[in-house]
Formats: sequence, C-alpha cells, structure tokens
Amino acid sequence: MSRILILVEQTENRRLLAEWLERYYEVVVGESVVQAGKAVPLLNEPLDLCILDGSALHHSWEWVRARKQAEQPVFLPVLLITLRADVKLLTRHLWQTVDELVSKPIEKLELQARVEMLLRSRRLSLELQTALEQERELKELKSRFVSMVSHEFRNPLNVISGFARLLEQHNLPPERRTDFSQRIQTAVESMTALLDDVLAVGKVEMSGLAANAPLLEIEPFCRKLIEEIKVGTGTNHIVQVDCEDERLMASVNESLLRQVLTNLVSNAIKYSAPQSTVWLKLKCQAEAVIFQVQDEGIGIPSVDQTRLFESFYRASNVGKIPGTGLGLAIVKQVVEQAGGTISVTSEVDVGTTFTVTLPTNK
Repeated sequence: MSRILILVEQTENRRLLAEWLERYYEVVVGESVVQAGKAVPLLNEPLDLCILDGSALHHSWEWVRARKQAEQPVFLPVLLITLRADVKLLTRHLWQTVDELVSKPIEKLELQARVEMLLRSRRLSLELQTALEQERELKELKSRFVSMVSHEFRNPLNVISGFARLLEQHNLPPERRTDFSQRIQTAVESMTALLDDVLAVGKVEMSGLAANAPLLEIEPFCRKLIEEIKVGTGTNHIVQVDCEDERLMASVNESLLRQVLTNLVSNAIKYSAPQSTVWLKLKCQAEAVIFQVQDEGIGIPSVDQTRLFESFYRASNVGKIPGTGLGLAIVKQVVEQAGGTISVTSEVDVGTTFTVTLPTNK
C-alpha cells in the first residue's frame, strides 16, 4: 500500500484530508509542523507521496527538497494544496520542489486523479530503478564470469602447453613421458568440466525441470548415474544408494536432474577422503521426492554456508581442491525452476549433507 505524508497546517483541512485518503492509502499525518518543527523526522520516514499546503511548504521546503534529492534517481512526488489566489505568491525555488498542484476548495475527484497519477509515476520510477540495478548486476556478473572463465581456462592451457613442450624432448624416460601425458589429460578434464558448467548456465536459463516431463523411475536412474560418476571420476570411494521405495516415480526432466545429482555427488567425492563413504538417499514425502547427498568430508564452515549457492563463491577451507564456484549456483537455479528447494547442513571435519526436495507425480 502506498504511504502518504500529510503536512497541512489548518487542523480541519488536515483531518478531512486524512480521513478521506485513509480509505485508499497508508497515511502519516504531521501535526503543527510549522510551530513544532516536526517535518524533519516525518520526512525521514518511508513515503511515496508528500502532500502539503502553502504554509508547510514555506517553512519546510528545504527539508522536502533534501528528501527528494536523497531519493534520486527515484522520483518522490510532492503535491501542493493552496488557494488559487496564492499561486502567484509562490517563488521559483518553491516551484522547483512541487510536482503537482490542487487548488482550494478541493474537488475530491481532482485530488484523487492527481494523487493516483503521482503515485503511478512513483511506482514506474521504482520499477525503472530496480530494472537498472538488475541490469547493472547482470553486467557485473557477466564481467566476473568472463574474467573467471578466462582465468580458469588459462591455467590448464598453460599446463598443456608446458608439458607438450617437455614431451618434445628427446631421450625422455618412459615414466616421465607417462607422467607428463597424465598431467595433460588432467588439464583437459579440468577444461571440460568448466565448459560443462558454462553450458549448464545457459541450459538452466532455457528450461527447467518441467512439470509435464515423463515419469522417471528414480531408483534405477540413480544407481546407473552413480556408476557413471564413479567411472568418470575414477574414484575409490564407496557410494551407496539408499531408496525407501524402489517403485518411486517422479515427473522430472531427466537431463537436468542428472545435472543436479552429478554435481552434488561429485562434490561429495571431491571433498572427502579416498575410500570414505558417500550416500545418496531417496525417499518420498507427501507429493515430493527427497534426495539427500551425504559425505564424510572436510565439511563447510558455518560462515560460508549462507553464501554457498552464490556464483563463483567457494568455501574458505577448500585449499587447493580445484573448482569454479559455479556448480552449486547452477544446482540451486535448476531446483528452484522445478519448484523445489535445496538446503545444506555441515560440520567441519565431520561431513556435509545436501537435501533437495522436488515436487513429484506418483
């Protein structure tokens, strides 16, 4: 509801104006602002429109102008109520403070029209400012994204270039040649992972986990996915799938669900010790399917958990473990587009559990 501040000296006019406007808006009334100087604290409160008379304007115009300037570039409208005969008495600096005028005696329809037009201008100004801020944030994000991707690509490219030159050396021992080849392969895999994340960002913007997607058998899908992840990562971790109902079905987009679970399970493997156990737990609750990925890894410090799903953000204890800081941000976008939620609980040096809840049609 729009908030209107009334600064009118004449008591009866102030009362009648407030009673009429209170039927449509939230109204704040300043009493005896000229004598008591109460305009300053009132003008510091949140408001969408200021209505004042000539006397209040004469005594408060500097405060009103300062408040309007403080709101810029957002438009804060000021409506003056005055006798038509007094209009000619208004000075130039007072006119620079006022946006609209209603002459006394007041016609309710005219006043309502003026108030609505000013409030609409205020709303449009706020919407424009919000759009500009979002555009600025998007530009900053794109700039950071390009910088981050360039940096992440440069490192493995330098590795590939350096070891490729070393491989050109004659009389290189076989074990060294094998080591250099493996390092090149690792760098290529790093670049591939980054490309996957970049492509996933675009994919998330184009589609979500559609509610009309075909029904998917969750348990077999997850077991197959785990095997693919284990082969792809070459891990010696123990990855367990625990499903309460083997007949569990969900109407989800298979490729994007794969993106979510692959990221969470791969992270669980990456941030936990070799041969430790990772669990993927599946259960149904009401009209939702719940996925829990639990590990016995390094954990996430509490100070990092609130920012964990921000793009490019990584926990402070990851050390030299590679990563782009994009994966969890992508996961969160995918889950929320599906109408679901994601949460995390973690304790340093104990482990982490991510819980994803998605709506399902059984």
